[in-house]
Amino acid sequence: MKRIILTLIWALATLMGTAQATIDRALQEELTRRNDDEKIEVIVLMKAQYDRTKLNRRAEFCHTRAERRDFVVNELKAFAEASQSDLRQSLAEMQQKGLVSEPRTLWSANALYFSATKSVIFDLSQRNDIELIGLDHKENLIPETEAATPSSALRETTPNIFQVNADKVWELGYTGEGVVVAVVDSGVNYDHLAMATTSSMATMTRWTTRVMARTALEPF
Repeated sequence: MKRIILTLIWALATLMGTAQATIDRALQEELTRRNDDEKIEVIVLMKAQYDRTKLNRRAEFCHTRAERRDFVVNELKAFAEASQSDLRQSLAEMQQKGLVSEPRTLWSANALYFSATKSVIFDLSQRNDIELIGLDHKENLIPETEAATPSSALRETTPNIFQVNADKVWELGYTGEGVVVAVVDSGVNYDHLAMATTSSMATMTRWTTRVMARTALEPF
């Protein structure tokens, strides 16, 4: 009897350890704050990842930049569709029961974005085809208490403005007001010593999941 109890305890501990390894810390903390029937927005990163070195080598045979772009996009989409097939089937069944929202494929990172209940998240954490389940949280990088400074108080016409004739465009009434401009830079040196440890790579994976996968969805 004691042996059976110890076996059950070991099995339970193993399952809990697997869940904690798959669910990132931010999501674990969020799970403790939510009710069982609430849905939480998550990003699921698949364990299968396209070998980027092999992908780059195959893309070299394309003659133009446009052909390389189309080849890479089609390859990543096909890879994501194939590796996510079984998971998406399970999610479709859960969606019919109202447990998850309609998943959106983030093919550039082979991930999915959707909202799900706590029970679904714990069930997904036991799958062997998922690398990480992360919390998709929104962050306001500009403090709400920070007062806006009138642009006229700081703006000066720098030489680069004249080089591109932007001042002449302004004179025509095109000021860019109301236009949002953003830059997404994925410049990470994977060979840097700071990225060599397991913890650093795990941190980078979470960053890739939340930032790159959401901002570089389908740019083509």
